[in-house]
Amino acid sequence: MASHNDYPTAWSVSSRATPHELPPYKKPSHPLDAEATRALRELQGRYLKKVQDQNKKAAALIPTSAEGVNDMLRDHARYIERRQRKWAAGKGLEDKEEEERQMEELQAKVDEATARLEESMRAVIDSGVAAQRIDDTLDWLRNNAPKQLEDDYQTQITHRATQRHSQSQAESQQRRTQQGDGDEDVTMDGAPTPGPTPLDGSRVSLTGASEMFTTCMQREKNIYTSLSLTARYARNNDYRDFKRIVHDAKFGDSGPTLGNEDTWFTETGLPAPGITDSTQRGDFDDDDDIVVDKATISTRCPITFQQFKDPVTSTKCPHTFEKSAILDMIRHGDRHIGVAGQRGQTQRAVDCPVSGCSQMLTATDVRSDPIIIRKIQRMQQTEAQEAEDSSDDEVQAPCRDVELIDSDEETQESSRLQVSATQQPPNSSIVEDLGSPGTNDEDV
Repeated sequence: MASHNDYPTAWSVSSRATPHELPPYKKPSHPLDAEATRALRELQGRYLKKVQDQNKKAAALIPTSAEGVNDMLRDHARYIERRQRKWAAGKGLEDKEEEERQMEELQAKVDEATARLEESMRAVIDSGVAAQRIDDTLDWLRNNAPKQLEDDYQTQITHRATQRHSQSQAESQQRRTQQGDGDEDVTMDGAPTPGPTPLDGSRVSLTGASEMFTTCMQREKNIYTSLSLTARYARNNDYRDFKRIVHDAKFGDSGPTLGNEDTWFTETGLPAPGITDSTQRGDFDDDDDIVVDKATISTRCPITFQQFKDPVTSTKCPHTFEKSAILDMIRHGDRHIGVAGQRGQTQRAVDCPVSGCSQMLTATDVRSDPIIIRKIQRMQQTEAQEAEDSSDDEVQAPCRDVELIDSDEETQESSRLQVSATQQPPNSSIVEDLGSPGTNDEDV
């Protein structure tokens, strides 16, 4: 009884000593049975969804970080410009050298941070492609591995049967030859001696599901890594948005045009910094290369005539709408168009609400454009600041006169003038009154 208990104890000690050690891999000798086939088809990438979710979050956070540091640098650069005007006038020169040094250090740090964020953006894209590659390979494995193993097994069994038959015929021929020659010895020096298959443990050796998975993964990875960096990243929407956001944060509306995506990487495959000159764009015709002039951007939705809160931009035409308004129009539209690549499938569509545009828009044709959003927000902030400044001027100017007036009558008159100066509503409130189209022609 004591010896019976010793075996599991010894086994458990050995297993604890090498918990991660696996036996040498042996190729399978039989196709998958029903249970193994079912297990394979139920195989899922347990952590793929988590990886994909993390990649999605990172793809949103990285551009936001790059946007923040470059916006901060641009704000500080404007501050230095104002300081330089004072320095030119001979004011505050004692801080000039220190502030210029700080500006140089800040510029270097932001450039380094932006470069590292750009590398991180590419790594996120690679990770997303790898996760999709795993998912696609598992899907292929579930659908093809059982049959491929079965076909491989039948081929090898048939080949072995043919070999045994040929070997048997050779042995029979040898015996007939020996009987015809009498007692004469037959020697076959240097040649293999036919005979039964040796019992050396040889067996059918199949390419298992794990080998198929590894081979398929490596093949697809080689295809991806053989692509140019332009094909891998510059064609990716997340990377495009990252580049456009960083460029807009650096230069704003008054800077040079961002170069075409084909100029973003050098021949050596490295990112090409500073490629922003419009002369390097070449003759390209791409929806993502629409040059937006700030003079043509409106901060109002052409459907609601209200200030944008959540704008989305068409991928078919250079028009932007309030998200809820355009999606509501599409949902209630009575027209349908086919879905690309899906025979028999249709989706609701409406004509672009902007007069003169002939594009048909579906829910998949509008997306949040981070650059358009930034431009609209800047314009809205400028309009609000101008309105505030104008309002302050109108209120304060009469107040300075009131201080010189002692009589109550004149004070009341001044107050009435002050009120009349603010009775004119701002432009933003004019479009809300849709009852009198004649007064809104210019805004519309």
